[in-house]
Amino acid sequence: MSDSFSVTPAGFRHRVAQHAASGALRDLLEHHRLSYVPEPLSEGASFGFSGALDLRVRIAGAAIPAIDVDGRAPTLEIELCRHLGIDARWRTTANAAAAWSALRAELDAGRPALVRADPAALDYRPGARPDTRHAVVATAHDADAGIVWVADGAFPEPQACSVRALAAARASDAWPEPARHGRLEIATRPQRLADPCAAVAAALDRVVRAMRQPPRPEQPHVRTGLAAADALAAAWPGLPAVAGNGLGATLAALRERICDGGRGGALYRSLHARFLHDAAALLGSPQLGHAALICDDLADSWRTFAAAIDDEDAVLAHRLGGPWLGRVCALEHEHITALEEHLRIHPAVAA
Repeated sequence: MSDSFSVTPAGFRHRVAQHAASGALRDLLEHHRLSYVPEPLSEGASFGFSGALDLRVRIAGAAIPAIDVDGRAPTLEIELCRHLGIDARWRTTANAAAAWSALRAELDAGRPALVRADPAALDYRPGARPDTRHAVVATAHDADAGIVWVADGAFPEPQACSVRALAAARASDAWPEPARHGRLEIATRPQRLADPCAAVAAALDRVVRAMRQPPRPEQPHVRTGLAAADALAAAWPGLPAVAGNGLGATLAALRERICDGGRGGALYRSLHARFLHDAAALLGSPQLGHAALICDDLADSWRTFAAAIDDEDAVLAHRLGGPWLGRVCALEHEHITALEEHLRIHPAVAA
C-alpha cells in the first residue's frame, strides 16, 4: 500500500451507529452534504425520514422461540431516498464477478457505496449473527492486498475486509432474505433535498399506513402494525402454555430482538423518537413535539419490558413482563394517534 493510499474518499466521515443501515445512510448524506440544517442529519433523522418504523410479530407455539418480533420495514434505504427526493435504486445480481466489478468501479471513482453484507460472513466480525439486511459503506480497495475498506456502524474506524469475505457476505442467503449483492445506486446527487414539510409528512404517512392498515400477512401466525401489538398483548397471558418448556428460550430471544432492534434497546423506537424531535424543531410543530415525547416514553417502555423479562426464573419473568407489555401496547396506539394529528394539519401529498 502506498503512502498516499487513503481508506476513505476525501471528505468522508464515519461514526459508530445504533443501527447499521441508518448509520450508513447518515454517513452518505453527510458525505454528499445533504441536510436541512447547518449540521449533518442525525442517525435518527436518517431512520425516521424513511418511514421505516413498523411492527411485525410471529406467535407460533410449534416454533422455538414461540414469539419473534421485528420493528422496521425492509424498504428503509429506498424509502429514505424517495422521501428526500434522491433518485436511488437497488442494484442486485447473482453474478459475484459482475457485482465486484461494479463496486470496484465506484470505489476507483472515489464514490463510497452502500452495500448489503451479512456480518456472519465478514472476516472482521467473527461470531456475528446472520443478517442480510446489514449495511456497510465500502470506501476504498487495495487491489494488491485483496482488501476492501468498509465503514461499519459497529466500529469507530473503517475496517479491512478481504475481497473474498465481502463477496461471500454480499452473496449470503441467510435471514431474512438473499442479499443478492445488493448495492444502493444513487443516480445523481441532488443539489438540495425535498421540501422538509413534504418529506416529514411522507415519512409519517408511511408509518401510519403501515401501522393502521398493514397488508395481509403471508403467514397465518404473523401479525403486523398495531394489530401485532394487540395480538402480542392478548397472547401474553397464555404464553407459558403455548411455549411449554421453551418459555425461557422464548423470553431470551424476545429480549434479544428488542434490545438489538436499532441498538437503542427499544425496537428502533429510540431512533424514531430522535427523528420526531429533530422534525419538530425543523418545522416548529408542537404536534410533532408531543409525538416525540410519547415516542420517548414508548422506547423507554420497550426497554423496561425487555429488562422485566430478563430473569432466570422464566415463570417470574413472564409475570413481571405482563404489565409493561400492556403499557407498550397502549403507547404504540397513542404514538400513531399523535402522528395522525400532525398529518391532519400537514397531510402528505401523493407522489
